[in-house]
Amino acid sequence: MAESASLSVAGKTRILLAEDNPDITRLVSFYLKNMRNTEVRACKDGGEAMAAMAQDGFDVAVLDGSMPVSDGLTVLRWMRKQPALVSVPVIFLTAKHERDFEKECLASGAQLVMTKPFNPGLLVRQIRSLLAASAPG
Repeated sequence: MAESASLSVAGKTRILLAEDNPDITRLVSFYLKNMRNTEVRACKDGGEAMAAMAQDGFDVAVLDGSMPVSDGLTVLRWMRKQPALVSVPVIFLTAKHERDFEKECLASGAQLVMTKPFNPGLLVRQIRSLLAASAPG
C-alpha cells in the first residue's frame, strides 16, 4: 500500500489519470506530460486505477465519471477510506451535465468537476492550483 498520498519520485509530480476513452487519455496525457516535472499514470478503468493507487502514491487524481469496472465516484469513495489517499486532490472529468452528479462528487470529496468537452489548458491550471494549495509550508 502506498505510504503517503504524495510520493513524488525524483521531484516529479505524480498524476493518476483514469479515463476509458483513448482519445481523451491521449489528449490529457499530452497536456499533463508537458507540465514541468510531471509523471502521468493512465488507467483505462476504475479497477486499474484503484490497483495503481494501492501500489503507488499520487499527488493528484483525475477521474472519469463513467468508466468500466468501477466508475469515478466509486473510486473516489474508495480513496477517501484509504489513509494514504484521503487527502489526494481529485478532479472529475465527466460527460454528465447533471447538477446532482456534480454535488455528489463534491460531497464525496472531489475538489473540482469539469464537464466534457473541457479545456485541457484549464485542467492543467486547476491541477497546478490544487498542487500549490496542498503543498507543505
